[in-house]
Amino acid sequence: MIEYPLISDYAARLPEKNHVPDFSTFSSLLRVSTNYEMLSVRAQLLETIRDAYPEDFEGVNPSKTLGENVFGGPKPHPNAVLNLFVRHGVTWALPMAYYMAARRGLGSLMDPQLSQSATLSSQTLRSAMGGLMALREMELKETYRIVFTPKDGTNRVGCSSTQCPSQKSKGVLDAGVVAAHQRVYDRITGSKVGATRILQVLGASEFAGDTGSEFCQVCVKKIQVAHAEVRGKAWAALPEVFGLRA
Repeated sequence: MIEYPLISDYAARLPEKNHVPDFSTFSSLLRVSTNYEMLSVRAQLLETIRDAYPEDFEGVNPSKTLGENVFGGPKPHPNAVLNLFVRHGVTWALPMAYYMAARRGLGSLMDPQLSQSATLSSQTLRSAMGGLMALREMELKETYRIVFTPKDGTNRVGCSSTQCPSQKSKGVLDAGVVAAHQRVYDRITGSKVGATRILQVLGASEFAGDTGSEFCQVCVKKIQVAHAEVRGKAWAALPEVFGLRA
């Protein structure tokens, strides 16, 4: 005779509200609650990670713990989290889970040293790689536009304020101004060719060493506002680029 686990046995192991267990415990609880259709147990468990895998752009708050960082104990590889959510149908969390896995780049997605739990199936890997390439293309194109494309009909980069250091060359593309903008472009897009930072909020570090010399605060604010719009565009595209929409 097969002995099925009692719901109370697993309910007793559930974490308190807003407390996420280590990934191993979380995985076990999710697997059992899904396989044995313990719907209330599953719902209670998934509620603990909802803020870490937001369903809308407004929920992507950099001050919150996002992705695999939410789990207690040893931090799991994002591939392992993605595998778990795919296997057990946590569909609302998949856009963010795919992004967290893909953003680290192809080397992380396909690392031959990964454990079995973090090794993606061919289908999941194809979806992750396709999404990564689409997001990287968007990142490079949109960042170039907001950093380099003039907004005032001239051939000048930067803002149109006569008080801005970027306009000291009076309409001529000064080499120092262009170099400063290139540095900011490189910092925003990141140094890894096969990775993406498109959902990362721009901070002061992206303008370090240039603010006050080749940029004014108007420049910085314009780029940050424009990049926020890019982040919103990228977020809206996640389901499509990762093949989550029929």
